[in-house]
Amino acid sequence: MSRKTQIIIAGVVLAVLVLGGGLVAWKMWGKKPAENAPTEQKKRKVSEPVNVIPVTDRPYVQIAPLADGRNLVLVVKSLNKPATEVEYELEYQAGSLLQGAFDSIKLDAVPAQKQVLLGSCSAGGACTYHTDVKGGSLLLKFAGQENYAVKSDWRYIDNQAKETAMGSKDAKFQLTADSLASQRYVVVYNTPGYPTGLKGTPVSDPYSLAASSTLSGKGTLTMRANEEGSLAIMGWDGSKWQEFTGTVDGKSVTAEVPLLELYVVVKK
Repeated sequence: MSRKTQIIIAGVVLAVLVLGGGLVAWKMWGKKPAENAPTEQKKRKVSEPVNVIPVTDRPYVQIAPLADGRNLVLVVKSLNKPATEVEYELEYQAGSLLQGAFDSIKLDAVPAQKQVLLGSCSAGGACTYHTDVKGGSLLLKFAGQENYAVKSDWRYIDNQAKETAMGSKDAKFQLTADSLASQRYVVVYNTPGYPTGLKGTPVSDPYSLAASSTLSGKGTLTMRANEEGSLAIMGWDGSKWQEFTGTVDGKSVTAEVPLLELYVVVKK
């Protein structure tokens, strides 16, 4: 074989090797981005601003304890702004741990409610119940033609000691009543809103009072308003508002009241 022929054959072999290597590289690297490209982009979680709608548009919601000490009932009593569903995030302190419950409630008809376990259950049905519950906060995200969200605090009271004096988490609601001694569990909740028909200008949070058995009797209630003036306490008995005048001391007002499900301070 002549030297010229050897050079030609070597050139052909080199060309084949270069072409083959380029084809392999194209297959390995050219297709790799397409194979690793995500098939679906993750949806971005939308979060509504909290407590930006006027108080007059906020819902009246109640947190009520059950007699078993293991469950609460979350009740959307009335809506002042239409919604079809509400997602809730109930956070609470249980001993030294922060616990939570998350779910949703359909609002096809109002009142609407959902029972919430203060604990957790496995798929096999074994349940663990949280103890030394103190309360916490409740975030409510309402979905409708216009979405909105509200958040406020609640206090859980295990009245094993038969106390007659109880208050809210922010200490701006203080109630003393002999009949509270017979209530094992009580929840005082800074509910976001209140029912319609309120007379006067509200100058405090509305406070929901709920117990593990029917509320009864009378007591002395002191509430702190956001401003001074001619103040009175308004109470909601489930069907109508009642006015209670008492002693005003700066931003505080104290009055004798029957035990009702909701109170708010108004400026007359």
